[in-house]
Amino acid sequence: MGHVLARLAGHGMVLVPYWPYTFERSDAAADAVVVTNWRADGPAKALVDPADARSAPGIVDVAPGPDHPFWAIETSSFRVAWPSGFGVESTVDPYCLVGEHDASIFVQGPVHIADPDVLIASGQTVVARRTMSRDVQVIELAYEHEGEPWRQAVYLYPRKDDRVLVFTAQSREPGIAAARDAVEWMLALT
Repeated sequence: MGHVLARLAGHGMVLVPYWPYTFERSDAAADAVVVTNWRADGPAKALVDPADARSAPGIVDVAPGPDHPFWAIETSSFRVAWPSGFGVESTVDPYCLVGEHDASIFVQGPVHIADPDVLIASGQTVVARRTMSRDVQVIELAYEHEGEPWRQAVYLYPRKDDRVLVFTAQSREPGIAAARDAVEWMLALT
C-alpha cells in the first residue's frame, strides 16, 4: 500500500509503517514495539527493539530519529506522546488510540471551533466543564450506547491562529478514567 502520515518517533529512531497498520507495545523488551501490517492474506508483524532496530520490508521502515526516552506519534500537523495502555490503529483521521473497555482516543485538527457545544451530540448529557492548564477546555459527557453507560471527554487544546487540536476520549464507563488520564498525560508532553 505505502507509507502513512502517522509515525512513531523516539529512542533514537523513527518508525514509518505501511498502511493499514497497528503499533502495540511489546512485552519482549523495554520500549519495543510490535508493528502489524494488515494484508489481504493476513497480518504481517515485525518487532522493533530500540536495542537492535531494523526495517521490515512492507511492514515498517526504521530510520534515525529523536533521542527522547518516550515514543511520540507524529503527523504532518502535530506530535503527541504515545500513552501506555493504548495501541495505535491506522484510520483516516489519521489514527486512533485503542485500549481496554472499548476505550478510544481520537485527535483531530488543528481546526476552528467557534462554539464548543457543537461537539455535543444528540443524546449526550454534559456532566462537567472545566479548564486545565494552558487554557485547555474540557467537556465531559455521558450517554448510552447499546444499553450501556458510556463517557466521553472532549479536550480543546489551543494552537495558533485561533485553532485547536480536538482530543476525544471515550469508553464504556469503567475505562473512561484511563482514557482521560492518557489524554491529560499526552497534553502535558505536547
